[in-house]
Amino acid sequence: RGMMNWQHILLELMSQSDRVQTSVYFPKDVYEALVRWAEEEDRPISNLVVRIASKAVEEREKKQNPSD
Repeated sequence: RGMMNWQHILLELMSQSDRVQTSVYFPKDVYEALVRWAEEEDRPISNLVVRIASKAVEEREKKQNPSD
């Protein structure tokens, strides 16, 4: 369930009609760590950040709505 759910979330987030562009300023050390992580997973850094943020949002919503 978890992996399919993530694939679905990522596909939704990446669809043209659902995408929103924003700028994010990272501390240099955090950015460099994200670049290394993205390279290890052979993905763009933006895709990695979307995945990380999506997971954080899902976990937060689960904590706020434990009955779901």
